Amino acid sequence: MKTYLTKDIRNVGIVGHGGTGKTQLVSSLLFTAGMTPRWGKVAEGTTTTDWDEEEIGRKISIQTGLAYAEWPCTLCSGDKVKINLIDLPGYSTFINEAKASLIGADAALIAIDAHVGSQVTTEKVWDYCMEYDIPRAFVLTWMDRELSSFDRAMDSLQQVFGRNVVALQLPIGTDRGFRGVIAKPYEAAELGKIVHDVISASHVNFPAEQYENGRLATRVA
Repeated sequence: MKTYLTKDIRNVGIVGHGGTGKTQLVSSLLFTAGMTPRWGKVAEGTTTTDWDEEEIGRKISIQTGLAYAEWPCTLCSGDKVKINLIDLPGYSTFINEAKASLIGADAALIAIDAHVGSQVTTEKVWDYCMEYDIPRAFVLTWMDRELSSFDRAMDSLQQVFGRNVVALQLPIGTDRGFRGVIAKPYEAAELGKIVHDVISASHVNFPAEQYENGRLATRVA
């Protein structure tokens, strides 16, 4: 069995309101990291962290799920860091499970439905992260779904959590026309056939003048 130094291990909790795609996000991360041979899908009952028959049948998480991925790391003892992905339930009935499991997390990703924006449980899990002093970031999911809106979701988050919520990536397209993301700090675009993340991506550079007030200023065809 492969061993890791403690400093090369990170525990990341995946939290958010029920139905925001947390389990699907974990499945996408596992596939992108090469940990699974196929892209598991909640709709097909093939995800790694929803293995219980009731979870598969109801298509929701009712207990904490755990998976891990190896990710390239230039600052680690080896060439990769081990990231334990803690898939936590989001429906109110099981929210105490999420709070209890967050105690062991080093950081958290808060899933946000791009169609809806901030929801009741979003604020709850944010408060849990504040209570445990856990670094956190929002991840917009379901960007390719009908009526999804990056701007509306961002406005919702800023209204609830303040103007300090800023985008580290910008979308290329929206709704059914979503094609990928622009990694804003590097002024590069990732184009791919992906629902939640970018898989098998190619990189395309975009000039800095395409940005205006933190948003993409010109249309990318």
